[in-house]
Amino acid sequence: MDMLDTGKVTLCIVDGRYLHVVIYTNGELEEQDIKPVTDYLDRFNEPLPALMERKGRYSISIPVQIAMLQQTKSRLKAVAFIERDHKDVIMTRIAASTYFKDIAVKSFFDMDQAIDWLSQHFYQTPLLPDAQNSA
Repeated sequence: MDMLDTGKVTLCIVDGRYLHVVIYTNGELEEQDIKPVTDYLDRFNEPLPALMERKGRYSISIPVQIAMLQQTKSRLKAVAFIERDHKDVIMTRIAASTYFKDIAVKSFFDMDQAIDWLSQHFYQTPLLPDAQNSA
């Protein structure tokens, strides 16, 4: 499946098993950044397990936080965050208690452990876009 690059975030399905999200901006995730991401996720007929990597130091605007709070459960079933340092761990704790509060969230410093956790607990069938939504 093709990769989406919004200019701030990349999303792609890895081996049909999980969504890999890389946030690489050092800027702010803003309201206009929502639609390309939700359009990509809406191609699937079930919530996805996600591996999230932070490569930039970013902020999230209030409208984006509200959208994630309202819409995450229908699009994601779990998020494994790859942490670089204690600042990332704090950001993950904030996400887990606010806009990702309705899904499983876990921190990892090792990518293989994060992928194993997603695979063992949340992977069920190959993640393929719903044919009617991927046109």
